[in-house]
Amino acid sequence: MSKGQQYLEVFGSDALKRLHGCAIAESDRGADSPCQALARPLRRPQVGFGNAHAPIVFISPSPLDAAAASNEAFAEWLDREAMLEHHLTSETPHPYFQFVRAVVDGARRRLAQKPGKRDSLELAFHTWAVRCATENPDQVTDNALNQCVDRHLESLLASITPRVVVAMGGPVVRHLWWRTKQSWDGWGPMTTLHGRVLEVQLGKRVVPTILSVHPYQRGVDLHAEVIARAVADRIKAEELQPQELKAA
Repeated sequence: MSKGQQYLEVFGSDALKRLHGCAIAESDRGADSPCQALARPLRRPQVGFGNAHAPIVFISPSPLDAAAASNEAFAEWLDREAMLEHHLTSETPHPYFQFVRAVVDGARRRLAQKPGKRDSLELAFHTWAVRCATENPDQVTDNALNQCVDRHLESLLASITPRVVVAMGGPVVRHLWWRTKQSWDGWGPMTTLHGRVLEVQLGKRVVPTILSVHPYQRGVDLHAEVIARAVADRIKAEELQPQELKAA
């Protein structure tokens, strides 16, 4: 089965198809929509990529660059990276892919497992709180975030039922913090919150949600290990075994 067929099989359900209309619907509302200023014309919003039935879900404030956020682009990078033994070529891997790969590899090693080059696709799903793309995740507005989380992200997470969530970046973490605690007691910069865990209610389930700096932030070389440790502490070794993609 081709990657395209697998994608359609996973995201072919009516509920997930409706999620694709988020940015389009919000953009059609014009200035009445807080998402309107973030939406890019003629770009189809993505639900995400990876394995929708994987145990780990990574959430960014808004989509990665569309050209870099496809299964094919991720797979090509993984294949190229796997062939390099000591150093990288002049092409610099996307910071997001570097970070995610380090988190998943670190979690596997902590559970006495050998990492695989496709783990970041097969053991994780990658999605966004706001369906509209923006070049700077920190510029996602609170209104857009609240609107898209309430309307779309919660139903998506309920459909894919992750074992653990990694929330990356201040806008997402701020939203989940207030929703969970209803207080700003203990709130601080992301560098101090990095690695903290919230118990977030997703439908009828309570899912451990690990707070993380965004991969675009500079100086995060050791931050992936912190998240890897938190993931490994909250997941079973058998859950980090690659599975075939199934219909959502």
